[in-house]
Amino acid sequence: KSQRSRSPPLQYIRYTHEPQRQHQYNMRLILPLILSVTISYATRALAFYRPCYVSCVPSTSRHTSCSSAAFGRRRTPNHLPRLFLSSNGSEPQSTLTNIGKTDMEQIIADAENGTGDANYIVMDVRNADEIMMGTGVMSEIVKVFPLPEIKSMGAFNMNAETFEAQFNFPKPNVEDTLVFTCKAGLRSQQAAQLAAVAGYTTIINYEGGADDWFGGELFYT
Repeated sequence: KSQRSRSPPLQYIRYTHEPQRQHQYNMRLILPLILSVTISYATRALAFYRPCYVSCVPSTSRHTSCSSAAFGRRRTPNHLPRLFLSSNGSEPQSTLTNIGKTDMEQIIADAENGTGDANYIVMDVRNADEIMMGTGVMSEIVKVFPLPEIKSMGAFNMNAETFEAQFNFPKPNVEDTLVFTCKAGLRSQQAAQLAAVAGYTTIINYEGGADDWFGGELFYT
């Protein structure tokens, strides 16, 4: 009688623990497969990006001339020039300077009056309809150069003839100073990075964009 009374609990324990053992066994089989798939997707995603290393160089000058001819050669107040390293590490580094409204006004005034550096090319990377239905361009000297088209068409890698036919202004030379603006400084930052990868060495980004320039009076929705 005593042996029979102990038998059911042992059978019950074996029964209740069997699913847990089976679950652990299944997990040992499935986990390597999950890790393999995850690593594969991560590797594939990283393959789409070209490396672009950025280092910050603090400004050492607090009171420096802000004339457009001096950009790229002198550091202006509150600027943090950043160096974009080319994708293969062997080409010259590209300097990006972030500027505010005062400096942007000076660049545009010099371009309009013909008193500044003729190699400055100011480009608005907002969409054309966004510009037309919103604020318009900051000046007639500003070129419309939409970021989606820069990306999809590989604009910086086009030949000069195709570029001008597509965007209605001559393709900038690598020694030109490229000045980018957009709505709030984000898309212009992306355009600057693409220009750096393409080999342009002197690049300026207007951080405030149209929101800062027009005081937020008009906006595109």
